[in-house]
Amino acid sequence: MNIGLIGLDTSHSEIFTRLINDNEDPFHVKGGKITHVIPTFSKDMAISSERFPTYFEIVKTKYGVQPIEDVEELMKLVDAVIIGTVDGRNHLEWFKKVVRYGKPIFIDKPIVMSSVEMEELMRLSIQYGTPIMSSSSLRFSESVMNITDKEQLRSGYFYGPVPMQEKMPGYLWYGIHLIEMIVTIFGTDIKQIKLKSNEDYEYINMIFNNKAEVIVRGENVWHDRFGAVLHSSENVHTLKLWQERKPYYAGLIEHVMAFFKSRITPVPLVETAEIIKIVERINSLKKV
Repeated sequence: MNIGLIGLDTSHSEIFTRLINDNEDPFHVKGGKITHVIPTFSKDMAISSERFPTYFEIVKTKYGVQPIEDVEELMKLVDAVIIGTVDGRNHLEWFKKVVRYGKPIFIDKPIVMSSVEMEELMRLSIQYGTPIMSSSSLRFSESVMNITDKEQLRSGYFYGPVPMQEKMPGYLWYGIHLIEMIVTIFGTDIKQIKLKSNEDYEYINMIFNNKAEVIVRGENVWHDRFGAVLHSSENVHTLKLWQERKPYYAGLIEHVMAFFKSRITPVPLVETAEIIKIVERINSLKKV
């Protein structure tokens, strides 16, 4: 399977390409190869423009991915597409350019920037019969995947980085990782959300309609320490994702490659749409 990549302005560009293309990587995922890339980036976003030269060179030189500018030419050469730009503002725009070809598309987080955009994406997916998948990699971490008593869990404490980006306000950029992790474990049926901000971190309190309760501690600076403590009447789960043997990116790519073959996403788009709505609820409390 030949895979096309759109965007070279995030560490995911290198990580995804390495996991798929490098047969020597201990967590190499078989079944295809990223063969072509549209080397795009956002000039008005520093985390995009400043990182683009590095990832462009790595993906092109180290992994032999061929740069290509024309979307129509790209779609003739590939069987599936990863929209992997760091800038969620352009995801719907790129999606509109490739959706009509009917080939499976993975869109990196955030899938889009609003519920309005999400409705448009879902409509186009149905119109063209194009399967879509989007997910944070945390959903497929070993510790999250190994929880077998989700229905019995009554409370959880989640923690991790939630640095902000002006162009992708609030939890649309990094905070969405923790939200996806919570939804994977507790679902989307949230009755109430409260938020309290401090100088270095903020707390979110979520109460679900089944009376389960979640507390989130999001730190304003970036680090890789995502984790949680989960409670049921019988068990306590301690999740330390950064200490896992298998990188959660590898779990994500395994599911992406399976999706490309089956055309059936393991994360229903309706659930992804609910995640965007939850992010919007939190952002409204932050007034962004």
